[in-house]
Amino acid sequence: MAHVETWYRCPCGAAYTEQKEALKCATSHVRAEKWAVGDGAHKKAVRIYSNHVPNSMNGILGALREAELSDDIQIRRQQLREEAEYGKDGNDASH
Repeated sequence: MAHVETWYRCPCGAAYTEQKEALKCATSHVRAEKWAVGDGAHKKAVRIYSNHVPNSMNGILGALREAELSDDIQIRRQQLREEAEYGKDGNDASH
């Protein structure tokens, strides 16, 4: 005769009859990620990959820079223009 069973499914798709086992499996899938989060109004976030060169787009320095830049093309253009004029460290590049 048919019966009802409770299965506990892990996000990876595995099914378990014991909740404890499903939680153990699910916990093993959790991985820490680093994100660069801008201070702007929209809190733009860019993932940082540890296996990338720091100055590359997905390296720590590139991600921090990108997180501060706007996604609005007009604002971004102005930010990049100011960055080129004053230098990345905030000092006037002409001196």
